[in-house]
Amino acid sequence: MVNRVYNNNTVLVDVDKNKQAIIQGRGVGFQRRRGDEVLPASVERIFYLDTDEARHRFGSLLKDVPIDITMTSFSIIEMAKKTYHYPLLDYIYVTLTDHISQTYKHLMAGKYEKSTVPDIRERYPTEYKIADKALQMINHDLNVHFPNDATKALALHFINARGTEQEDHPKEENPSTRVNEVVQSVFKEYGITRNITNQNYFDRLMIHLQYLVERLQTNEQDKRLLSQDIESDFQKLYPKSFEIANEITDKLQSSLHITLNDNELVYFIIHIQRLIQESETTSSNS
Repeated sequence: MVNRVYNNNTVLVDVDKNKQAIIQGRGVGFQRRRGDEVLPASVERIFYLDTDEARHRFGSLLKDVPIDITMTSFSIIEMAKKTYHYPLLDYIYVTLTDHISQTYKHLMAGKYEKSTVPDIRERYPTEYKIADKALQMINHDLNVHFPNDATKALALHFINARGTEQEDHPKEENPSTRVNEVVQSVFKEYGITRNITNQNYFDRLMIHLQYLVERLQTNEQDKRLLSQDIESDFQKLYPKSFEIANEITDKLQSSLHITLNDNELVYFIIHIQRLIQESETTSSNS
């Protein structure tokens, strides 16, 4: 029976004492009130909130994101899991929903900017297939027209949130998953999030992390010679970026039992500086 009506086409229903679900369908919420029954014939889509965590996550997102966008995002994630059997970490519910919401706002305001991140479809064909389908769902469900270019950013969300397959004999944790978890935990500590201002830089960092994992797996870290002064110069110019980059590097080395060369630290500093746009702490006399 109906617990809450969000709009004419979306309602929250109580399935039993311990389970709820979000139901969508044309007119499913029209003139409905709490306690009313829902006709099965009017239901086009159902999303079960069968755990306290799922209900909390959904409720938290609705404080900032419209119900239609939230439902579209959740449906995309379910599509990835069921159609492509793609394992995902839970944080994608928040990151993907926020991304779709922010992109929608900028598209409606005429401020959409094409992503400058490279297309890596050949390296991640499954994630791009999911993103292609996600784009179709977004445009259909929200009655908008996200450009085809938007698939690159959508694919990155799935690349970065890939979890570990659930098996009777669990495999060793995916190093890509662990790298992303470490970086996200440090970012959370410093209040760094992906937003419309830094999204291109954020996505570039995510791609850098994927290449880093591949280099670690093949033991082929970047051996190019950088200026010996560049690390100390960055430390003076961008102390906060240097601090964050050092913490990420230390935690990656400790967590993955690896040794990163100085180049990786420099690259992290550059990426993080772009993200947070830290002002130079020393001024030039020239």
